[in-house]
Amino acid sequence: MTLMPQRWTTFFAAAVLVVVTAGVGTAQQESIEELRARADAGDAEAQFDLGVLYANGDGVPQDYAEAGRWYRLAAEQGHTGAQSNLGIAYYAGFGVPQDAVESVRWFRLAAERDCPSKDHYSG
Repeated sequence: MTLMPQRWTTFFAAAVLVVVTAGVGTAQQESIEELRARADAGDAEAQFDLGVLYANGDGVPQDYAEAGRWYRLAAEQGHTGAQSNLGIAYYAGFGVPQDAVESVRWFRLAAERDCPSKDHYSG
């Protein structure tokens, strides 16, 4: 599989960031401390929301690696948005090594659960 040239990857990432900004509202209504407590307790939705916040730098320092860590925890529990975001992260190399095989694996898992392609991602 051939990866996109860097300029297209950057354009793609910017377009995805616009889509994800609309989905952050739920996480913003809850304090970061409450969200982190739920995420640490294993709540996949809270883990996903925390990943979005780290990817956007919304209320926390922007950190793609930290976003990827939270996305992975949620994705491993079957959260389709997190699976989709990990697919994008591996495709573009956001906070994780660029890896087309790993990207396809996460996209496939999300697709098997009928995840819409515009699901939340940032970073």
